[in-house]
Amino acid sequence: MPDILWPIKWLVELVLVAFHNLFTFLGLESGDGLTWVLAIVGLVLLVRTALIPLFVRQIKSQRGMVLLQPELQKLQKKYKGKTDQESRKAFAEEQMALYKKTGSNPLSSCLPLLAQMPIFMGLFFVLNEAQHGKAGVGLLTLDLSKEFASASFFGAPLSETFLTASSIEVQILAATMVVLMTASQFITQRQ
Repeated sequence: MPDILWPIKWLVELVLVAFHNLFTFLGLESGDGLTWVLAIVGLVLLVRTALIPLFVRQIKSQRGMVLLQPELQKLQKKYKGKTDQESRKAFAEEQMALYKKTGSNPLSSCLPLLAQMPIFMGLFFVLNEAQHGKAGVGLLTLDLSKEFASASFFGAPLSETFLTASSIEVQILAATMVVLMTASQFITQRQ
């Protein structure tokens, strides 16, 4: 999988190192955990911003699907119990006509997820290699990877995970991040 993601990993490293260099230029220490965390946050915000048009399309499609539900239920009642091929074809054609009429697509809700997945998988592989002090495929040099591996944020080393943590700080920080992420996802869905 990492070989397939090589171009994405290279791009993720480019943006990550660019944000790291920006924060270093602004006066933060290069090896500080805050610099690396802000670089990761900058990368994620950049990706999310670039995907706004897809999210808008997703929301419009979902609203169209909600408005379409009564008509779809009528259509399902109309063809209920009809299993011949001609009825199935007519049902599918009428259903597609309804989707076209409202400009909605049941698969468009997956579009932002499908667009984000390779990017965040690339980020996962880049950070996983950096946490072990390995050089990346692009601008994330061995020295930068070692800086990342030795950096800490609020006393929690960035190279440790929740399961491999030797200190309580890592587990507290990870749990806090999970709660914050869950809250932000909930708020986003409510909007």
